[in-house]
Amino acid sequence: MTTTLVRTTPLVTQLNSEWATVADRLVDCGMNGRRSGADLLTAIRQSNGPEQDLLLHTLIMLGRDGDDRAERVVLQALIPAAQRIAQRVRGLEELDRADRAGYAVGAAWESIRTYRLHLRDRVMANLTMNMLRFLTPKPTANERLIAARTITVSDEILESVAVFWTPEPTPEVKLANVLAWAVDTRVLTPAEVDLLVRTALGNRTHAAIAAGMGLSVEGLRSRLTRIRKRLASAARTEFLAA
Repeated sequence: MTTTLVRTTPLVTQLNSEWATVADRLVDCGMNGRRSGADLLTAIRQSNGPEQDLLLHTLIMLGRDGDDRAERVVLQALIPAAQRIAQRVRGLEELDRADRAGYAVGAAWESIRTYRLHLRDRVMANLTMNMLRFLTPKPTANERLIAARTITVSDEILESVAVFWTPEPTPEVKLANVLAWAVDTRVLTPAEVDLLVRTALGNRTHAAIAAGMGLSVEGLRSRLTRIRKRLASAARTEFLAA
């Protein structure tokens, strides 16, 4: 008897191949005219701040109204961030690289389709943090009890993204809460949190982000260092000294 093995194509590869065939499809953006998916994706990647927020929010709203072309553009914009996040979530460590990326893309879909439309600022950062939430399993009652009494601050993780606190084995579970806490307590401004997320998980290079802010790359790195140190110091004072 002959056994036939069927090799499945990784989801990200499938989506990228599909994009090559649908990127020329036009999306009706209302006052912004009819634009191709490729044009919209380039605009998302090359913009930031209010310009990017308006474009992403418009596409998400169109997707909510049933325009799958608009929703597909947002998904394509999130794929690079999904691939990076997939390598950092401990709950996916037992899966191979392709499967981890596939789960992350699924989380990207959920993030787009459940996006809270009243949130018009820092849309890319909000989408990214929602992806983290979807990829992190809900803690058990015992884990919630431990989490309420235990705070861990890692300088190593701070250097790559931000402060994480949570019981093992899922340090990502508290990332969004930490960043929200930082804004609520005015340790960081919303713009500073957005900058942390964009530089750590976005698809733009530090050089491109720095240029958009009128900074040198070294200036951007210095600003990020100051933000991370302020966040780490505040977290230690607030939680470790308690």
